[in-house]
Amino acid sequence: MKKVTMADIAKKANVTTITVSRALSTPDKVKAETRDKIEKLAKEMGYIPNILAKGLKSGSKTIGVIVPSINNPFFAKTIQLISRYSAEKGYNCFFFTSDESSEIEEDCVNTLISYAVEGIIISVISEDENYQPDYFERLKYIGIPVVLLDRYVSKPHDCGVYLDNMDSGYKLAREVVKDGNKDILIVAGSPQSKVSNDRLDGMKRALDWLSGEVEVEIINADFNKKLAREKVQEYLKIAKPDAIVGLNNQITLGCLEASHLSGYKSSEDIHFYSIDKVAGSESFGIHIPCIEHNIDELAVQSVNQLLRVINSKTGSTLGDIVIRGRVSAKQIDD
Repeated sequence: MKKVTMADIAKKANVTTITVSRALSTPDKVKAETRDKIEKLAKEMGYIPNILAKGLKSGSKTIGVIVPSINNPFFAKTIQLISRYSAEKGYNCFFFTSDESSEIEEDCVNTLISYAVEGIIISVISEDENYQPDYFERLKYIGIPVVLLDRYVSKPHDCGVYLDNMDSGYKLAREVVKDGNKDILIVAGSPQSKVSNDRLDGMKRALDWLSGEVEVEIINADFNKKLAREKVQEYLKIAKPDAIVGLNNQITLGCLEASHLSGYKSSEDIHFYSIDKVAGSESFGIHIPCIEHNIDELAVQSVNQLLRVINSKTGSTLGDIVIRGRVSAKQIDD
């Protein structure tokens, strides 16, 4: 990892090292214009204050992990397994949740920079093409490797470990049709989400050849349980589908709640399907056919890829890893 010094900042700002030191330690003693310029450069360059860097050195055997939420069992399980496999490789982990906030996500990254981590595994808050956080350039400049987890963003990174979302959608759609459902409601994520769109495209590919034989409606719920519940409740006031398909576990859980609140008490009324296992579905008395992903493999590959980059002597770029899910016809919660 390249350590940014006050001298580096001074050179960029065209001021003396003493001025940089004053701006960062006693800002009231420096003109506002100069202070703002220095603070901006320090942030962009990934400067680590001495008070935080003290005692830290290259080869800290520490990595950082940032996920959008630990309320989602998918991410909770993933970070648990990343911790286990990192420890087996002799690395400690700092874990952060961004709470689906871009500001918190950037704060998490800055904190990990200050901790002098050797690398970062991150699942970003958004795949919207307009989401372009500048901290990726900062991490590249400093020399901290980045592995993207599950969600892609078109910013500098070393590699990614992803789920094969199109394949998951295709497999689940075939399962829905195989069970004889003709009127299908698909509850997707955000229209800007690549994960959601890939899953949706996979389902459409499987359903296209049944044009005229099945009726499909799609609503978006942003991978959010509360929003899914509200939208499906409104939908059930005017229609009753044979099947409801949630494109992730949180959406499906919201759909189950909506069905229950709307007076449908069993899977005989409406058939439910999910991409990802739905923790707690047993409380509704329902077994949900789902696409189950190997989170163990996701965690192992994320750690292995990051350590390969950290230990690489050549700085060569690694390819992405894509993991396919499998059909679990009857879900039984752990």
